[in-house]
Amino acid sequence: MKTDPYCEKKLYEMSEDGRSCVILDPRTPRYWYNYLWNDLGYCAQVSQTGHGRSYYINEKADMCMLNRDSARYIYLRDEQSGCAWNVGCGPMNEQVLEYSCTHSLGCTRIRSEKDGVLAQWQIFVPTDLYGECWSLRLENKGASPKMLSVFPLVSFSLDGFSHPRYYEMYRSIETDFDEELGGIYCRSAHPFAPHKRYNGYLASSEPVFAWDGDLTAFCGSLSTRTEPDASSTALYQRPLRIVEGENCTGSDGALFIPGAVLQHKLTLLPGESKELRFVFGVAQSREEARQCAAYYTGEGQAEELKKAEELYLEKYASLSVQTPDLRLNQVMNLWVKKQIDFCIVGKKGVRDNLQIAAALLSYRPDKAKEEILECLRHQFRAGHTVLTWYPYDDTHYSDQPFWIIWAVCRLIKETGEREILDTAVEWQDGGEASVLDHVKAAVNRLLEDCGRSGLCRIFFADWNDALNIPPEEEAESVMLSEQFCLALRELKAVMEWTGDHEYARFLEEKRREMAENINRAAWDGSWYCRALAVTENIGSKNSKGSKVYLNAQTWAVLADIVPEDRLADVLHTVDGLERDFGFPLNDPPYMTYDPMAGRMSGMLPGLFENGGVYCHASAFKILMDCHLGRGEEALRTLRKIMPDSEWNPSTQSGAEPYVFTNCYSTHPKYYGRSYQSWTTGTSAWSMRGLYEGILGIRSEFEGLRITPAFPQEWDHAEAVRRFRGADYRIQYRRTGTPGITVDGKRLEKDLLPDFRDGKMHFVEVGL
Repeated sequence: MKTDPYCEKKLYEMSEDGRSCVILDPRTPRYWYNYLWNDLGYCAQVSQTGHGRSYYINEKADMCMLNRDSARYIYLRDEQSGCAWNVGCGPMNEQVLEYSCTHSLGCTRIRSEKDGVLAQWQIFVPTDLYGECWSLRLENKGASPKMLSVFPLVSFSLDGFSHPRYYEMYRSIETDFDEELGGIYCRSAHPFAPHKRYNGYLASSEPVFAWDGDLTAFCGSLSTRTEPDASSTALYQRPLRIVEGENCTGSDGALFIPGAVLQHKLTLLPGESKELRFVFGVAQSREEARQCAAYYTGEGQAEELKKAEELYLEKYASLSVQTPDLRLNQVMNLWVKKQIDFCIVGKKGVRDNLQIAAALLSYRPDKAKEEILECLRHQFRAGHTVLTWYPYDDTHYSDQPFWIIWAVCRLIKETGEREILDTAVEWQDGGEASVLDHVKAAVNRLLEDCGRSGLCRIFFADWNDALNIPPEEEAESVMLSEQFCLALRELKAVMEWTGDHEYARFLEEKRREMAENINRAAWDGSWYCRALAVTENIGSKNSKGSKVYLNAQTWAVLADIVPEDRLADVLHTVDGLERDFGFPLNDPPYMTYDPMAGRMSGMLPGLFENGGVYCHASAFKILMDCHLGRGEEALRTLRKIMPDSEWNPSTQSGAEPYVFTNCYSTHPKYYGRSYQSWTTGTSAWSMRGLYEGILGIRSEFEGLRITPAFPQEWDHAEAVRRFRGADYRIQYRRTGTPGITVDGKRLEKDLLPDFRDGKMHFVEVGL
C-alpha cells in the first residue's frame, strides 16, 4: 500500500473566524488558489507560490489575459553567497524556512526566510485599479550586512479575444523600459483588439538597477520552449541571469517572450528592513499606466488594501450562520460567498450564471438581478439561448430556457417587485421585449421541443454537458422535463400573484400533462430513467452501461411529481448510491464507450461525469432531502462534499480546504481526487442547501418563510438574513414547543412579516 506523502504533514490552519487560511507547506497536493478581483473586471489568481493568471474582462466579456503561463514571481539573490530563491519557494524549488501563505478574503501574503533574509510578499487588487498591488518587505535577520538583488518577474500575453488567423497577439506587442513609469511598459498595436485596455505594465516604487523586457535574455535560450505556432515561451525554474549571478541585460522585447523583470539592488544592515512596492496591470495608455504607478506604488497602498478588505466583508455581512459545526461556519460564512461571487467573474454562461445568481439573491440581490437580466440578453427570440457568451458558443443545449424561467421566478420572490416583469431586455438576435415575454418565450420553446413521449428533447445535451445522444435527434431528457414541471409550478404561482389567472391555468395544465408523461414513459420500476430514446432508454435497469442516474431521481422529488407509492423506491435508489465522499452522478460507470451516452462514456470509469461523485449533483440531493424533511441525510451529504471533509480530506482530494470543488473521482487510480474548484455551481447549491434547506429560510411573495429540516444532532443554530432592507436574526432552539415568535410576538403561521423598515428583527424558532 502506498503511503500518502501528505498524511503526516499539517498543511494548513483556518483562522477561527474563517477569514483566512494559512498554508504551512508550499508543496500542497496541487496549487491552492486565492482569487482577488474588483468590480472593474480585473482579477488575479494567486497560488501558494504567488504565481497565477491575471486578467481583465469588461462588461461585454472582452478578455485581456495579462500574463502568459501564469508567470508572477519574485526571485531573491544574495550577492555575496550567490544563493538564489523565490519568496514562495517555486518555481526554483529552493528550500526556504518559516514558510507560510495566508489566503484571506482581500489579499494573499506569502512569507519565507532563507540565508538570514525574511521576506514577506503581499498581493491584493484595489477597488479602483485595473491591476494589482504588491508589497515586498525584506528584513536582515543575520549578524552581518546583506547585499541583495530583487527580481520581480511577469510575462505578457495580452490575448484572450477572437481575431483572424495569423493575427496572434504576440505579433503585435513590444516592451520597453519607461523611466517615468519606473518599470516596463508592454504596448499592443493589435488592429482587432475590442477595446483600448490591451497594454500591460510592471512598475516599482524604487529605482531600477537593470531590467529585461525580453524573457529570453533573462531566462536564457535553453530555458525556453517553442510552441506549434513557432512562438516561444519561457521556463522559469533556473533563469540564466539568476543562477549565473549576472545582472539583467537591459533588453527590450518584441515578438517572442515579452515580459518584465526589474532588478533592484539593496544592502540591509543587521536588523534593518526595507519595503518595495509594485503595480502590475493593464492600461489604455502609457500615461494612464504612469499615473496609476505613481499613486499605487506610494504610501497609499495600505489604505487601499484596507478598503478592498472592508468591501469583501461588507458584501457578505447580510447573510451569516452559527451552528454547532465550526468547520461549516468557517466555510459558509465567508468563503462560499466569495466563491459564488467569483463564479460570476469567472463564468459567462446562461445556465451557470443563472444558478449562481439564484444564490446571490440571498445576500447581494441587486447584483443577482443585474446578472439575471444579463443572461436574458443572451436569449434568442425563439426562446433558446447561447451556452456561453465568453467564449461565444451557441450549441443547442436544451436546458437553458428552464433556468431562465426558474431564475426569474426566484428574483420576483426575493424582491417582491412585480414591475421587473415589465422591464425591457434585449434579445441576442436583435430587438427587445419585457422580462415576462422572455420567460414566455422560454416556456414556449420547451413546449414546442417535446418529443414522441411528450418530454423535452435533449438536443446536444442538457445540464449534463457530457451526456450526448448523437444517434437520435428525438431523444428526450427526463431530468429537464422534471425541471420544467418545477418551473411551470413556480411560474404559475407568480402569475397568480400578479393576477394573470388565465395564463396560470394554462401553466398548470401543461405541468400536469408533463408530470403524467414522465410517470408514464420514464418510470423504470424502481427509479426514473435519465433519457428516453428509440434505441434504448438511458439510466434503465435494461441499459448496457449505467443503470441509475442521480439527477433524474432528485429532480422528480423537487418537482413534486413522484406518486406516493413510488417515493420509497426512489429514496431507496438514491440512498443506495452513497459513496465515501458523496453521490455519483451515475452508477455503475460506463466501462466502454457507448455512442448512446456520448462523451461521458468515453472517459475512464469513475472520472468526471462517468460515475464520479459530482458534488454539484450531490448538492441537488441535499435540497431534495430537505424538501422531504430529511435533515440528517441532508447534513451528512453536505459534510461529505464540504472542503477538506473528514471523509475526503484535502490531503487526499488535493482541493483547497476553503472552497467547494466540482467532482471527486471514484476511479481506483485517482480515488477521491478532485479536478477543479472555485468555478463550480456546487458552491451556490451547497449554500442554498444550508440556508434554504436545512435552516428553511425561503423568500416568498409576502415575506420570509421558515420551514427548517433541522438535523437531530443540532440543539441550536442562528442565522442573520437581510430581506428587502430589513435584517432578521433567527435563533433555532430545541425547546420542545414548536412555533415561531418575531420580536416577542407569536406567529400563527411560518411566514415572517415583510417589514422593509431597515431595522433588525428577532426571530425565535422553537423545535
